[in-house]
Amino acid sequence: MTLQMPAANFDLMTAFKCIKEDNVIKNVWNHNLHEEFRIIRQVVQKYQWVAMDTEFPGVVARPIGEFRSTADYQYQLLRCNVDLLRIIQLGLTFMDENGKTPPGCTTWQFNFKFNL
Repeated sequence: MTLQMPAANFDLMTAFKCIKEDNVIKNVWNHNLHEEFRIIRQVVQKYQWVAMDTEFPGVVARPIGEFRSTADYQYQLLRCNVDLLRIIQLGLTFMDENGKTPPGCTTWQFNFKFNL
């Protein structure tokens, strides 16, 4: 899982290259964090809209009480678990004002260290 270093005159197309297996998703870990931040700083120059996705380790608590609806219960279930748990993954997808994504990598998936 390596990204080729861009030449001195930074080529945006080179920066968007992802590993073959992922195609559009770049996994970010501790070892490549700074390099991917550098690339993202270039990406946001043109692609300033961001969609975000988060992952948590699961459900460890259920809310008690009365709820106005099933949707309210589901929201409270999600809220109490997000409040209790630490995030394990954050995904960011970049696009322009028309919803067009960059060529190559469109999403960076940040993986966090966790311990239940």
